[in-house]
Amino acid sequence: MKIAIIDTTKLFGSRSINKDLNGGFGTRDSFSDSIGGKIFERLRARAVYLPYLTSVYVYSILKQKGITVSYYHKNLPKSSYDIFLIVGSIVDYENENLLAGQLMKNYKNSKVGFIGPFPSTMPTLFPNADFIIDGEADAFFLYEFEKINTLDGIIKVENLINMDDLPSPDYSAFPYNSFKYKPILNQSPLLSIQASRGCPYSCGYYCTYPTSQGKQVRSRSPEALVDDIIFLKHNFGMKSLLFRDPIFGINKEFPYLLSEIIQKKDIAFNWGIETRADLLNKKNLTEMYSAGLRSINIGIETNDPDIAKKNKRKLSELNHQNKVINYCNQLGIKVIGFFIIGLEGDSIQSVKNMIEFAINQNIFVARFSVSTPYPGTKFYDQLNKENALLNKDFNNYNQFNYVIKNKNLNKKDVEGLVSYSYRKYYLRWEKIYALLSDQIKSIWN
Repeated sequence: MKIAIIDTTKLFGSRSINKDLNGGFGTRDSFSDSIGGKIFERLRARAVYLPYLTSVYVYSILKQKGITVSYYHKNLPKSSYDIFLIVGSIVDYENENLLAGQLMKNYKNSKVGFIGPFPSTMPTLFPNADFIIDGEADAFFLYEFEKINTLDGIIKVENLINMDDLPSPDYSAFPYNSFKYKPILNQSPLLSIQASRGCPYSCGYYCTYPTSQGKQVRSRSPEALVDDIIFLKHNFGMKSLLFRDPIFGINKEFPYLLSEIIQKKDIAFNWGIETRADLLNKKNLTEMYSAGLRSINIGIETNDPDIAKKNKRKLSELNHQNKVINYCNQLGIKVIGFFIIGLEGDSIQSVKNMIEFAINQNIFVARFSVSTPYPGTKFYDQLNKENALLNKDFNNYNQFNYVIKNKNLNKKDVEGLVSYSYRKYYLRWEKIYALLSDQIKSIWN
């Protein structure tokens, strides 16, 4: 049996597409049509390129089972395979459908199918396929896949993956020397991994991670993760590792156990996580820093408690969050803050207040994007029910095109505020100096 995994993207000029982000739905950066916006887009496209991690795990599982499997990104298959698996996303689904139709036409004896949270959520948008895997693709190929002739229609995956059942991620078919997450983790090769899946927090009202992974948190053991880390260093020379968990360290003992084993085995590498500020404190930050932690993504989203409440977002206590960020800066851990513009209750003034808040927090990198109602979330269902969507063209659902009818802000207001936020935050001498200094240091290190 021969299987090809295909993760291709249409070229959108200088814009950065990353299908692994946003819970696997993908993002496509489009800061603004101004000269400054285009410069930000080009810098982002050159700075961030991450693997679609599910495809890495599916590849690893199939290879472990003795199946001949190949991976294609820029170059498309020029020969027949028994199965073509295409990574589906919200940001490039039309192009992905065209590719599937072309493969079905050229290889009539092959099976063509889609994997990914967006095809699972909106299968009707992927008509050019023999099958769609509805659920976790790695769980399907590890536990349920038996015969090619069963690959028809919408295949509901009955199981969730047990994280300890996953093999170590095998990047041998992937362009692992090309992956990057700059200016956050500068040392290459940079690879991605998952320690856990699932997120129980109320922001699942609008966030795609609980939609694609569920609310139940499933974790890989620290011992197995350290085996993965050793495997990645030995086989691919990994120097930086990005944990793609939606909420790292929700089990409060986990960061200590992982850090302890890393230090005991004397494994040298830099790593980054994504989590909430209220799961961090001086003790676990100090321990993780000693084990190589150098970056933390935090979904701040808004600093206004009333706006957070209206959007079913549980805010971290702001004073604690400020202490966490200050301590990270003292240690040398870069903090990346995610902010959302155009939430329910937002106004021009509340957004400007949030931008000033981001500046005063002294966050290393800030990402500003627009509130986006993704299919499969209760947020989308509510707006759809209220006829509060400007359009249902999912090409526009990319975190930078505003598609909501907002009482206080129109589309022009919100997208203008995004452009303003990047100018205000980054076009400051102290920020330019900090970013340039960091890049110069990374060259010497």
